[in-house]
Amino acid sequence: MTTENFPELTLKDVRLAVESGGAALIDVLPPEHFERRHIPGALNACVYQVVFLDEVAKLAPDKSMPIILAGAGAGSMDVHTAAQKLRRAGYANISVFPGGIEECAEAGYVLEGSAARTLDQPFPAFAPEPRLYKLTSGDTAILWTGRNHNISHHGTLSVSKAEMDFTQGVRSGFKGIFEIDMTSIADKNLEGDPLKDVLEAHLASDDFFFVSLFPTAVFTLTEATPAAEGTATRPNYVMTGQLSLRGVGKTIFFPAHLRMLDDGKIGLHANFDFDRTDWGVIYGSARFFRHLGMHVVYDHISVEIRLVLA
Repeated sequence: MTTENFPELTLKDVRLAVESGGAALIDVLPPEHFERRHIPGALNACVYQVVFLDEVAKLAPDKSMPIILAGAGAGSMDVHTAAQKLRRAGYANISVFPGGIEECAEAGYVLEGSAARTLDQPFPAFAPEPRLYKLTSGDTAILWTGRNHNISHHGTLSVSKAEMDFTQGVRSGFKGIFEIDMTSIADKNLEGDPLKDVLEAHLASDDFFFVSLFPTAVFTLTEATPAAEGTATRPNYVMTGQLSLRGVGKTIFFPAHLRMLDDGKIGLHANFDFDRTDWGVIYGSARFFRHLGMHVVYDHISVEIRLVLA
């Protein structure tokens, strides 16, 4: 990604500028990070907040005033993003300190704050306790979407059981089991329409998921592999396991986010498509029928899963 050119300062340059009082040093990281550690003399305006420019205007009302921007460090776009915002807002004298907090810490420069002697990981590691985690009530959502040429239907399913076993630790591999209550299948985009009950009954019938005979679908996690480039905004694991649906068991794999939540719980979030016909759900599929007319249903179903385990 290309960026505009702004004067880049060294740590020595920053120290001299702050000590002389000739520039406003603005830390562009979130306020909770600023409270934990920041360069002495720095002010704070978080570039991730929509009120960033308003906050800077309070700190530096004179747009000709020299401003130095400091952030996380090398590889983070925070200071350059802030500089571009300020330039577009009319600030004329902007410099950046690309080394940021990380360079300060590596150089042994004394920082200020409640945890000034430590340096948090930019993307906290997935580090569950070595124990069995189970589904928490009220924190579950399985969303599905099915489509044809003219419309998309979306709805929900309930998870009746979810467990992930980390007793052997993350590196040694972990297993899990997830049970889905197929009798709970519900359509949401037809709320208030008499056709809602008709569609739900059809989905439950032998044309689709045959829930009277197969009321539960089960995904058994057999392997979870760390994903390449698994940053905080990309899936960090690839989940592989056996999906038993409508009496058919097949191996599937999909990318997923496994994250530690603030309260020590585990959050699992995944979204993927799968071909329903591989599990014998063939109604409306042109792979198996011709002259379907208005009864065409696309083969692929989209699924989004959100679970919290404790």
